[in-house]
Amino acid sequence: MNPRYLALECRRIIRSGRFMIFSLVMPAVLFVLLSGLYGGKDARYEDGASVTAALMVSMSAFGAMSAALSTGARVAVERGGGWQRQLRLTPMSASTYLYTKVIVAMLVSIPSILLVSLVGAVFQGVSLSAGGWVVATAGLWLGALPFAALGLLIGLTIPADSLPAIMGVSSMLLALLGGMWIPAQVAPGWLSAIMKATPSYWFTQLGQSALYDNKHLVTAIMVLAAWTVVAGLISARRFAGSAARA
Repeated sequence: MNPRYLALECRRIIRSGRFMIFSLVMPAVLFVLLSGLYGGKDARYEDGASVTAALMVSMSAFGAMSAALSTGARVAVERGGGWQRQLRLTPMSASTYLYTKVIVAMLVSIPSILLVSLVGAVFQGVSLSAGGWVVATAGLWLGALPFAALGLLIGLTIPADSLPAIMGVSSMLLALLGGMWIPAQVAPGWLSAIMKATPSYWFTQLGQSALYDNKHLVTAIMVLAAWTVVAGLISARRFAGSAARA
């Protein structure tokens, strides 16, 4: 681990206006809007879960996912600009470079979770047990790991000029199919079946297990762990291949 390089990467992300808007502000605004659209503070789904609490978890997950994906995918810009070739001339190892990218992606996913949770607790009246808050915050943060790996894989695969379009489509599809924008509780059966094939669905279920006595917690952890391992291994292989060709 290179602390200076880690600090540099964090500063680069935080200074990005796009990051502040789409990964921090937008999830909190959507949470307030959707909470009113789906019935307000006292509304509940047929299974008894609070609509506002479920939407809080969904928007926290959306913000964390967006932050982790976009941060990892920034390696496409670095590939296109020759930054990776410059780094190979330094003593920093390839593993340090990849680990740092993942760590930064995880760090920048924290603010959106905290902000949406704060809005939920203070302004929307969300009330959870102590364990529920842990799952809905720390649990969601840990669950963002596969999206850091997926973002890294996207960044190592696509050209830099295609990054905005690919990331926009990827984030939108993952949010829709993950039950973040359209709650899984109100989705039709055919769409619900498709949702369960995505990592974003299980990411949302990980957070919402706080509302259902950890009903889907173990399954969500296993699925997300599998996505992390697969995406991480493929990313490492692609980076090693690109280094060999350089």
